[in-house]
Amino acid sequence: MSPLQGGSVPACRRGSAPPVSRSERPTGCDGVMANVLDSGNDERRELDMRMVWRTLWRHKAIVAVSAVVLAVVAAVLALRATPIFRAQATVTEVRENAIGGASSLANQLGGLASLAGVSLGVSGQDREHEAILVSQHLAEEFVKRNNVTSLMYAGRDGPPRSEWRAVQDFRKNMLTITEDKLKGTTTIAIDWPDPVVAARWANGYVALANELIRSRALEDAGRNIDFLNKQIVKTNVVEVQRVMYNLIEQETKTLMLANARAEYAFTVVDPAVPPEQRISPKRTLMVLTGGVLGVLCGALLALAYDKWRASRVGVRQLA
Repeated sequence: MSPLQGGSVPACRRGSAPPVSRSERPTGCDGVMANVLDSGNDERRELDMRMVWRTLWRHKAIVAVSAVVLAVVAAVLALRATPIFRAQATVTEVRENAIGGASSLANQLGGLASLAGVSLGVSGQDREHEAILVSQHLAEEFVKRNNVTSLMYAGRDGPPRSEWRAVQDFRKNMLTITEDKLKGTTTIAIDWPDPVVAARWANGYVALANELIRSRALEDAGRNIDFLNKQIVKTNVVEVQRVMYNLIEQETKTLMLANARAEYAFTVVDPAVPPEQRISPKRTLMVLTGGVLGVLCGALLALAYDKWRASRVGVRQLA
C-alpha cells in the first residue's frame, strides 16, 4: 500500500501547505504534501484546457462562422477603402563652390570627418533652408497655390474646413519629410489617391521651396546693396570703402546665382514619378486580421453559449 493511502503517514499534517517555490520547498512530510498539491493543480489546469478545447470543438461551427463573417467584412472594407499612393522626391542641399585656401582646407577637413563618421555641423544658411522646408508657411503657400483644401474635403458633409485646418491635415496626413543625415539627402513624400497628382505635388513642393528661398535671397541681396551704396557715399576712408565694395561684390554674386539658377537651395537628385503600388489599404493584412479576430470572437461566443446551455440544463433538472 502507498504511504499516502488511507492516511498511513501519521507524522504528516492533513492541512493544506502554504504555496512555496520549488527551490524553497521543505523536505520530509511537508514536501510530500506540497508535491501532491502541485501535481493536483497541474492536473486541474490540464483538465481545464482539455474542457475548453472540447467545448470549442463541439461548437466549431460558431467559431468558423464568426471567422468567415469578420474576414468577409474586413475584405469588403479593404475593397471599398480608397487606395493611397506615395510619391517621393529626393533632394540635397546646394553647396557653394569653395574659393580660397581656407575654404579648401575646410572642405578637406569636412571630407576626412565624413569618412570617420563625424559631422562638423552645417552653416546657418543650411539650417535656414532646412527650417523653411519643414515650415508651416511653406505648407500653407503650397495648399493655397494648388487648391488642396477643396480637393481634400471634396464630397464630405459638414461645415467647410478652414484653411488652417487644411494645412494641419496636409502636414499630418499627406506630407512626410525625412532627412538622412548620413547620406546628406532629404526625401519629400506626398500621399494621395491619384498617383500622378502625388508625383506632381512632390516635385512642386520642392520647386516652391526653392522659389521662396530664392525670392528671399533676392530681396535681401537687393536691400543690402542699396544700403552699402548709401554708406559708401558717406565715408571717405579707403579701407572702409574697399570692404564695402567687397560686400557689394558678394551680394551681386548672390543676385546672379538667384536669378540664373532655378534649384537655388535644393537640387533634385531623384524626382518623383507616379507610383504603381499603393501604400494603403493593406488588403491581405486586413483580411487576416479580420479572420483572427473572428476566431477569437467565435471562441468567446462558443464558451458563453456552452455555459448558458449548461445553466439551463441545471435549472431544468432542479425543476
